[in-house]
Amino acid sequence: MRTLTLLLLLPLFLFGAAAPTDAELKAQIGRMLIVGFDAESLDASDPFVTELRQYKPGGVILFDLGYPDLKRTKNIRSPRQLAALTAQLKAFATAPLLISVDQEGGRVARLKHAYGFPIVPSAEAVGRRDDPAYAQQVYGTLATTLSDAGINTDFAPDVDLAVNPENTVIVGLKRSYGKSPEKVTKYAGIMLDALRGQKVIGVLKHFPGHGSSLGDSHKGFVDVTETWTPVELEPYRRLIGEGKADMIMTAHVFNRRLDPDYPATLSHKINTELLRGELGFKGVIVSDDLQMKAISEHYTLEETVRLAINGGVDMLLFANQLGSNMLGRIVETIYAEVKAGRISRERIAESNRRINALFDAYGIGAPTIVDKPIAFGPQRIALTKQYVKQHYGMDVSDITIDPKVIVLHWTADMGLESSFSRLQPELLPGSRGDIATAGALNVSSQFLVDRDGTIYRLMPENRMARHVIGLNFDSIGIENVGGEDNAKEDLTPAQLRANIALVRYLARKYPHMEYLIGHHEYRQMEATPLWRELDKGYRTEKSDPGDAFMRKVRSAVSDLQLKAPPEAR
Repeated sequence: MRTLTLLLLLPLFLFGAAAPTDAELKAQIGRMLIVGFDAESLDASDPFVTELRQYKPGGVILFDLGYPDLKRTKNIRSPRQLAALTAQLKAFATAPLLISVDQEGGRVARLKHAYGFPIVPSAEAVGRRDDPAYAQQVYGTLATTLSDAGINTDFAPDVDLAVNPENTVIVGLKRSYGKSPEKVTKYAGIMLDALRGQKVIGVLKHFPGHGSSLGDSHKGFVDVTETWTPVELEPYRRLIGEGKADMIMTAHVFNRRLDPDYPATLSHKINTELLRGELGFKGVIVSDDLQMKAISEHYTLEETVRLAINGGVDMLLFANQLGSNMLGRIVETIYAEVKAGRISRERIAESNRRINALFDAYGIGAPTIVDKPIAFGPQRIALTKQYVKQHYGMDVSDITIDPKVIVLHWTADMGLESSFSRLQPELLPGSRGDIATAGALNVSSQFLVDRDGTIYRLMPENRMARHVIGLNFDSIGIENVGGEDNAKEDLTPAQLRANIALVRYLARKYPHMEYLIGHHEYRQMEATPLWRELDKGYRTEKSDPGDAFMRKVRSAVSDLQLKAPPEAR
């Protein structure tokens, strides 16, 4: 069997259709937030787990030490502990999640050698050595370390130019590859390639350039008007042009020549007109920590979120190192701004589209799909064509479908292998006398989900399977091991999560997907144009997968706006 990874896709809002409900709007807002929390491990009773489930943030950021008490461990103690924490985050989250750190190397490293992680040299050391092969080795190890730890986002590389030797926050901490845009671009590109190879998102920072500053925006207002020059844009321009920039972090620096009113993070002129307009960036813009004093001492929370979002920021970072804004308060504050008309719904939708695309590209939240193919040779293909002609009156040259319906089932069998063995043969077994007169083609399904949530793909998902009367040529079937005696609603929580993941994947992959139904609801589809069955006597009674299971799946994917059968709405 071959194992593939498919996307557990983000909420896909059909923005051109009906406006989202209040709950959907809050979910969109939550997707725009990256937050910090205090815990080395999590369990269901943790208050942050409650917030994680309720508000569905787009990401979390992890630190090794708390602040200002730098002797207190916050999130990271050891490789084993960190891997366990990231696994807990993924298990408790009800939506895909960026799990991020600042792991640049040198002094900016949350995964420290003292905790058992590999040493990562500073950007200055890498730039000074000026050896691409060495950099590839360093950043290959870094990318593997992050991936193994369950980290999927690194707030690195720093592409600030070391143009001001008096700069303390960039140059003083050896965070820059050098003064030359060519060198910075080269080594930042090597790092980004290595991260991307391990499906870790790299984040360029700090736009539009922090290397010329005299101050530290952690501590207060930083004005770079007299020190900044346009050359600081060059690494961004080049990496965007090379297709390596997926996410860019804004700086809290003020430059009256670029915007006379606002620092970069809150500036439409800098984020939208300069970064998106002039430089052509189409990815996700993330703010630096909005609790830094450069922002928090000059703007209220309401002003901060309104200006940042309207300025073009897609994801807002609240690291909870320098402040204590709770996730719920932030969501409700942005929600109130939207309801009052001070932030448009389209701006929220626009950011969600970019975030969705980024998550899709990196497979964030991806479940594992195991290919476990049933027999699907020339005989099954010929029998399928014969079935299509007999039941749908169609002469087809192939059995490729354009799916519009997802149908959830149970197998009425409590074993994976026994369920698989019933679907495996190409010919309908003699035990299925109830449907034998409808054709010799054996029943099948594109997917089979085991009790532990493991997802098996049984056949190409865009080929027709015989799993539901009247709808096979327009539908994809998901069978679930269970439904004891064809009556007991016993599908597991793991199967529920797997079905939600598959529905999201299928709805996103197939643009004409329109309906989500349970097998027991199939006859209600006779009222739709999708119904094709010619034999008016060919109907069977079904109870799978049960009303309760369908309610839970529909509730979890309501943002997809998939229709229920007409009579089940």
